[in-house]
Amino acid sequence: MNESTFRSLFRSAIGEPEVPVHLSSQARLALQQSLDRQTPRLREALALVAALVAAVAVVATLLGPRLFTHDQQPAGTSSPSPSPSPVATSPSPDPNACRLPIVVDDQTTEPSKITAGFIDVASGQFSADTNVSFADLPHEATLPNNPPFAVYDPVVKRWLPSEPVSPDQLSYVYVTVKAGSSQLHTYDLIQHNDRIVWTFGGDISPTRWKGDGIYASTVPFAGGSGLFWRIDPLSGHATNIDRATFNPYQSLITGLGQLGTSGLDPERALYTIGSRDKGTRYTNFVIINGKRTDIYSGVNGDKMDFQPDSVSFDGPRLWFSNNDSKYLWSWTAATGLTRHTVHIPNAPGTAMKAVVYYLKGPCV
Repeated sequence: MNESTFRSLFRSAIGEPEVPVHLSSQARLALQQSLDRQTPRLREALALVAALVAAVAVVATLLGPRLFTHDQQPAGTSSPSPSPSPVATSPSPDPNACRLPIVVDDQTTEPSKITAGFIDVASGQFSADTNVSFADLPHEATLPNNPPFAVYDPVVKRWLPSEPVSPDQLSYVYVTVKAGSSQLHTYDLIQHNDRIVWTFGGDISPTRWKGDGIYASTVPFAGGSGLFWRIDPLSGHATNIDRATFNPYQSLITGLGQLGTSGLDPERALYTIGSRDKGTRYTNFVIINGKRTDIYSGVNGDKMDFQPDSVSFDGPRLWFSNNDSKYLWSWTAATGLTRHTVHIPNAPGTAMKAVVYYLKGPCV
């Protein structure tokens, strides 16, 4: 296509008139000049029309599908809202189809035997865990017949030789003694990193690891008053805190009789008010969301036979051992206590040499 033909087609497309070729040169020039004076105004008008057409096209593009969809929907029906992004959750296992980690202390043998394993909640059967090894996990030295089955970690799926465990359950705390001082260690189970976080000239007893630090109590080797601390696990900075900060639930323990707790962490402990003498009243309670929650109040020797030794917090469900090793208990706020029969070898033993078990983690 040559330039003359292109100009002709372009003018025709935008509505500009062609100059007749049969006119004289002077006439054609005059007419061309007249058309050229009109062209800018014509182009402005065309540009305005084109802009309006484009605007209408955009609006139609945006609203057209909605109007069409609205017309196609039956009365009383609305378009579904977009589904929210799925959030990964780890629901608690079915309490009747899971295994509960426990440690059995069989005192009927000489020396006593400590065994880690699991109770199948549905059948009540105990099976020892034969794949336990602490060869790669540093910990405080223990007696050969008293292995340190401190807790079962469901995140890394193995037994740990010490506690407390970090909030993400990927590290744990342990203590060693060297040159007249105690050393507080943290061990990273993923990076396999052992760090000495804090050193103190006395006995260190770590109790729990929260988001704001590791809580521990100390007593000087030379004797003296006990102290309470919160230690930053990263910097090792230790802050001396008062007893109320260390255990803000002490004021909730009220009532006559003997007071006892089971568990290092006061937020995960079993509290007992009263004694275990037959015929005496007692109350067992725990701390849930910072408040005292009574689990059971009764008389020792009653038909309930609820005499727990330890507790395991499993989301909204709690598990309790029984000191006669005949039963396992589960509890929720909605159902209350539910009793499960367990079968532990040699249990319950004798009055002098019993077979007892302790809960060491949530159901898996």
